[in-house]
Amino acid sequence: MRWILGGTLVLSWLVGATGAAAETAPLTVDDCVRLALARSPAARAAGFDVAAALARLRAARAAYAPRLSAQAEYGRAAGFDEAITNGGSTAALLTVEATLLDGGLRDAQFAAASARVHSAKALEQQRLADVAFAVRVADLSAVAAHAEVAIQQRTQRTLHDYADLLQRQEQLGAVPYNDTLRARLAADTAGAAARGAAAERDAALSELTTLTGTDLTAELLVEPPEHSFTPADTATIEASPVLTEAQAAVEAARHETEAVRSEWRGHVQLTASGGALGVSPDHTFQDNGGGQFLLGFALPLYDGGAAAARIAAAAAAADSAAAELRESRLTLVTALARVRIDARRATADLAEWQHAVPRAAENFELMRARYLGGGNARLLEVLDALTQYVDTQLAVQRARLAAGLAIAKQQQLVGEVTP
Repeated sequence: MRWILGGTLVLSWLVGATGAAAETAPLTVDDCVRLALARSPAARAAGFDVAAALARLRAARAAYAPRLSAQAEYGRAAGFDEAITNGGSTAALLTVEATLLDGGLRDAQFAAASARVHSAKALEQQRLADVAFAVRVADLSAVAAHAEVAIQQRTQRTLHDYADLLQRQEQLGAVPYNDTLRARLAADTAGAAARGAAAERDAALSELTTLTGTDLTAELLVEPPEHSFTPADTATIEASPVLTEAQAAVEAARHETEAVRSEWRGHVQLTASGGALGVSPDHTFQDNGGGQFLLGFALPLYDGGAAAARIAAAAAAADSAAAELRESRLTLVTALARVRIDARRATADLAEWQHAVPRAAENFELMRARYLGGGNARLLEVLDALTQYVDTQLAVQRARLAAGLAIAKQQQLVGEVTP
């Protein structure tokens, strides 16, 4: 609930402070996460689940308190044997009931309800992290696709200018018509790639708009800063919502098993009543006031094996929860290991491609100068050099995207909502 309320305040501040200028205000990925959390149905539902678990915990705590009740009745009977009916009944009683001994039932129920609260809070944290992950993926994808659009559009303009130059040289007889045609075909290819990247960008922006409830364009998104990947340590893994929820489920199942066992133990109940009890109202309230108490003890002796079966079922459920905890830990550790490998590869690729971009640019410029200067370079070699230059730029963006997605995936796995 705290993230929902915090996100709502941020949303109100963003809307109120910027007003009509909100359309031009840039948004970081963290801004988008807060906006999405403020309106996410999944986050709101998780908050309600926590509220329900807290209410059940209060109910379990209230079981320790004595129960106070009031009872009143009035009735008349005629024609029947008064030995049976007394001729009527008038009663006004105040009754207190208290459980003195319950075999550990209330303690077990309270501990189980407390564990369910921890489970609900862990699930809430994971749902918030899932929403944040969806936003980060959409944001990173939109930014990367927008950068790819810009690269392809620059390439297309370069090839169009190149084709115009070749056409003028063709008219002078300096180059064959085939060279001009190749350049224009390459420009068309770059245009198609730009349109494909634009479609991916628009799809990511549409998803981001749906998540945040704000109309977004690529120009409004702030490119996320590059963060180094730090593998999750053991403490972070153990504190993740997935394992916290699984551990809480184990605790709840064990306490519920103890609650079932307590049903087969002795219970002591105290009941005390005070008031008026009689036949006619006149004499009852004047002469028949009094009180009584009852101290009762109950010990189950035989139930046909029903209690033993319920205990066995609860114990099996606890064992199943413990097995699921081990499975959740194994799955999480495996997923984090895969993310760590992906991040290491993306980081290495990004460093290599960033070093390759200047070399590819220089190679393209030299090859183009040799071709236009009448050297021994062919057009195919020039276009190949340009393709290498474009590919290295695109590889930088894709490696940056892969590195960002690896960080975002680890944040989701360990339940991290904000950096």
